Amino acid sequence: MQFAKPPPGHLSVKLPVKPSTRLLAVALTALLATSVDARKWECGERSNLPPDGKNYCAAGDFRQAEINLAKVLKILHTKHQRAYGDASALMDAQNAFESYRDNQCVAENKRIKDKPFHPMIVAQCKTRLTNLRIDELHRMRQKLK
Repeated sequence: MQFAKPPPGHLSVKLPVKPSTRLLAVALTALLATSVDARKWECGERSNLPPDGKNYCAAGDFRQAEINLAKVLKILHTKHQRAYGDASALMDAQNAFESYRDNQCVAENKRIKDKPFHPMIVAQCKTRLTNLRIDELHRMRQKLK
């Protein structure tokens, strides 16, 4: 029986490693490596992508919308601090929006939750609502000039 070696800097605890466990670890590593390689989809033209590719691209769109939202929110937070000395109402509203958005998109698409394209549809919904929130925050920002 062999023992697993801990990474450097960690407490040394020797655990027995069975050959079947090692095989499982190798299989999982190969699966994860395959999953990472499979995510090299081009998101320009999506109609020919498999469901995993469409889900991946929709999630990327949502991540980008979240980045855009964070940028606008940061600027607006600073403006609220300057104008009112406090931005807690803005942050409370943002937290409420995120809760609403996430729950709304799940509820809106509950009927297809077992379908392979469900993650894509939910991500598209979240992107749409996040972009609407960005527009709303831009209008708020203009009023504070």
